[in-house]
Amino acid sequence: MAKKKDFSFSPGVPRLKLKQRSARVPKLKDESDQPPYFIRGIQADSKDEYWVALALGIIEKITGWGWDYQKEVFGGRMRRGGNVVDFLVYTPGRWTILDPMGRYWHTGSREDQSQMKDVARKKNWRLIAWFTDETPTRESVLSFLRRELYV
Repeated sequence: MAKKKDFSFSPGVPRLKLKQRSARVPKLKDESDQPPYFIRGIQADSKDEYWVALALGIIEKITGWGWDYQKEVFGGRMRRGGNVVDFLVYTPGRWTILDPMGRYWHTGSREDQSQMKDVARKKNWRLIAWFTDETPTRESVLSFLRRELYV
């Protein structure tokens, strides 16, 4: 039986085969870590937000504190001066905004950070903002949130 030839654009030039994956993006081993990610019926913007949601689910079981994802504040994106908070945790006494930021989108311009600080100040909420490369794994997100939320 004849061996089937691989397709190539140039006749006589063999097709290149990749032998090693990129070192920057490790392959996720857990099936639940494959995109798309959904948080309470809303598609998450990143795996880091998904990991925050998983950690908040564990913290909710421990403490009973509720939380919301993509919570509109002051009219949301449809009104001038409005904003959308990634995570709002109903901590006793003073609610907490969680703002995980990727360096690609949030480095350089301080506008996002100042907007979240303004929302927290006007609502008298606590703001916890961090860059997601500081918490590279699911477990590190959970330990970071437990430390910051005093759980």
